[in-house]
Amino acid sequence: MQQTWEVTFSESEKKAILNAYRRLLRACADFLDKKGRAEVRKAFRFALEQHGATRRRTGEPYILHPIAVALILVREIGLRDKYAVMAALLHDVVEDTDTEIETLRWEFGDTVGHLVEALTKITRVQSPLDSVQAETFRKILLTMADDIRVALIKLADRLHNLRTLTGMKPEKQAKILAETEFIYVPIAHRLGLYPIKSEMEDLILRYREPEVYAELERKLQETARERERYIQRFIQPIEEKLKKEIGVPYKIESRVKSISSIYHKMRRQGVPFEEVYDIFAVRIILDSPIETEKADCWRTYSIVTSLYRPNLSRLRDWISQPRPTGYEALHITVMGPEGKWVEVQIRSRRMHEAAEYGLVAHWRYKSTQNGHPSAYDEALERWLNRIRSLLENPDLSSIDLLHELHPDIAHDEVYVFTPKGELKVLPAGATALDFAYEIHSEIGRHAIAAKVNGRPVLLNYVLQNADQVEIITSERAEPTEEQLSFVKTGRARLKIREYLKQQRKQAMEKGRQIFEWRLRHLGIRPEDPVIRELLWYLRLPSLEELWYRLGTHTLDLGQIQDFIRLKRLSQGTTPLIDQLSQQLGLLSGALEVGYPEEKHTYAPCCYPIPFDSIMGYMTAEGLVIHRTTCREIQRLLSLDSAKVKPLRWAPTPQKPFLAALLLEGEDRQGMLLDIVKVISLKKNKNIRSIRIEGQASYFKGIIELYVYNEPELLSLIKALGEVRGLLKIERYQAQLNA
Repeated sequence: MQQTWEVTFSESEKKAILNAYRRLLRACADFLDKKGRAEVRKAFRFALEQHGATRRRTGEPYILHPIAVALILVREIGLRDKYAVMAALLHDVVEDTDTEIETLRWEFGDTVGHLVEALTKITRVQSPLDSVQAETFRKILLTMADDIRVALIKLADRLHNLRTLTGMKPEKQAKILAETEFIYVPIAHRLGLYPIKSEMEDLILRYREPEVYAELERKLQETARERERYIQRFIQPIEEKLKKEIGVPYKIESRVKSISSIYHKMRRQGVPFEEVYDIFAVRIILDSPIETEKADCWRTYSIVTSLYRPNLSRLRDWISQPRPTGYEALHITVMGPEGKWVEVQIRSRRMHEAAEYGLVAHWRYKSTQNGHPSAYDEALERWLNRIRSLLENPDLSSIDLLHELHPDIAHDEVYVFTPKGELKVLPAGATALDFAYEIHSEIGRHAIAAKVNGRPVLLNYVLQNADQVEIITSERAEPTEEQLSFVKTGRARLKIREYLKQQRKQAMEKGRQIFEWRLRHLGIRPEDPVIRELLWYLRLPSLEELWYRLGTHTLDLGQIQDFIRLKRLSQGTTPLIDQLSQQLGLLSGALEVGYPEEKHTYAPCCYPIPFDSIMGYMTAEGLVIHRTTCREIQRLLSLDSAKVKPLRWAPTPQKPFLAALLLEGEDRQGMLLDIVKVISLKKNKNIRSIRIEGQASYFKGIIELYVYNEPELLSLIKALGEVRGLLKIERYQAQLNA
C-alpha cells in the first residue's frame, strides 16, 4: 500500500487525507479503546488501498468521502459505535471496487460485513417493475426494521453528497435533490435528527434557487449584530433570576431559524424577510437529573413568564405529552423588549441531546430509564411495527409503499381523543376518516359521518388539537375513490386502496366476460392483433383497463362496434392506425431530446410555456410536461426518475400557451377593472378565466390567460406591478398534496 500511496497522491493530498483521518480518530477517542483504534485504522487502510487513485467528480481523492461520512456519523449524528464507523469507511468498497462481501466478513467480522452488505443492497437496486428511488426507500426501511445503523450511515452518506454536489450535472443534481427531499429528509425528521434535516433542506434550496438562498443569507448576516444585541438584552434578566432561584447548572443559547425555514414561512404567509418575526429562538438548557428535570423545566417557565408577558395560545407542552418523534421540551412565546415576540425553548440536558441527535441520543440514556420504555421507545416501536406490516404486504409495490409511509414521516402531529378519552396521535391535516381508520379498519370502511365535540361533521373534516371525535357508521357505506383525495394517513389510504383494488378485480372479471362475449359475437379471436389497434383507438393503456371500463359501464360497447366498422372499411387501404392518426392528430410544442414524435400534454399544475426550463413525465397517455420548479415534477422525480425526461423547446410555434398568475392585494373598488385593462388593452392578451376571493379589504385571485412565451409573461407581470394596491404578482403553482 505504501507504494500506491506514494504514486497516487500529491503531498498536499496526502496531508489532507491524514488530517481528515486524524480528525475522525479524535472524534472517536471517547469510545474507542486501543483495540478499537487498531480496527478502525485497519478499515481505513483497506478502504484507501481499494479505492486507490479513484477520484470524485470534484477532483479530490475518493477516500476523503468515506472518511467524511464516518465523521458525520460520529460528530453530527452522534453514533458512538466502532462497527458503524468501520462500515462507513468501507461502505463503497464492494460497490465501487472488485472487493467481495465475503472478503470484508473475513477481514472485519460479520457485523461490519452485514452493515456494508445492507448498504450495498440499497445502492444496487435491480427491480424492473419499481422505480429506483422507491425501491431504495423500501431497502432503507427494511434495514431500519433490522439494524437502524444502516439508515444512519446512509443519511450521513447522503448529507456529504449534498455538501459536495457542485461537480454533478444539473439533471443529476435535480434527481438527488428530489430524492433527498422526498425520502431522506422525512426519515431524518422521523428519527429526530433535526439538524441533519435542516441542513439537507437548506442545501436543497441553495442548489434549486441559488439567488433566493444567497439573498436570505446576506440579509441574515446584515442583521446578525443587531439580533445579537437584542438577544443579550432579552436574556440578561432571565439569567439574573435563574442564578438566584433555579439551583441547577444551566446554559442559555440562541438558535437562528434555518434559511429554508425562513423561506418557506415567507412563502406560506406571503410576507417579506423583514416581517418574519421569529427568525431566532432562545433556548434554556438545564443540567437537571432525570428525576427532577420536568419540575425544573416548569420552574424555569415560571421565571421567564414572570419577566415577560406570555402568549398562552402559543404554549407547547411537549414534556407532559412528548411528540411521537420523542421530542420533549417546553415552548413558550413571550413579549420581549420593544414589543417583539420571542420564542423560548426550555429543556433538560437529556432532552436537548435527544433533540439534537434523536434516536442516537436516546440510546445513551436508555440504561437510566429504570427499565421502563420512554415515549420515544413507544413511538419508534409503533412506527417500525407499521413499517414491518407494510413490508409484509406482497401486493404493495415500492412506489405504493413510499406513498403510504410518506405522510407518516413527513408531517407534524395533531392530538385528538376518542369518546372515552383515549388519546390518538395523527399527522397534522388528518381528517375524521383518518381517525376512523386509526380506531379500526372496519369502522373506517363503514364510516358515513362523525361528531366532533358533539357537532355533526363530514368525513373530510380536518381535525384540530384536543377534538373529541365519534364516528358514525352504516353497514351499507363503502370506501370510494373520492376519499383518497382527502385522507392523510398511510393506514387510511392503504385500506381504501385495498378495498378499491378488490372492487376493481371484480369489475375487470365482469368486463372480461363481456368483452370476450362481444369478440365471439364479432368473430374475432382474443389473440388477434386488432386488439392492439383497438386499445390505441380507445386511448387505453392496457387490456385490463378496457375490461375495467366495461365492467363499470364507463365504456360503451358501441365504441368497439364503431372501431370494427372502421377496420373493415380500411381493408386494402391505408393502415388503420395511420388513418386514425390523421383523424385525431398529435399535439406539438415541447420536445424531448431524441424523441421528436413524442405525444405530450402540458401539466395544469404549473402551466409551462416556451423558454421555461421543463421536464416531462411519461404516462400511459404520453408525456406530461412540467416546469422544472414544479413541486409535482420534483415529487415524481423522487418516486420514479426513470420516467422523468429532460426536455428542450423546439423552435417555438406561433401559437399561444395557457399561463396563470396568482394576484393578491387591496380589495378596492375598480381593482379588477384596472387589472383587466392592463392585460386586455395595454398588453392585448386573451383572458381565459378569473377566480377572485375577497376577505375584508384583501383579495386573492388566479387569472388564466394566453401568452406566446416566458419573456412576454414577464413583461405583463412588470406592467401589472404598476396597478395601485396590487401587492403580489407571481406565476401560479398548484400546491402539492401530501
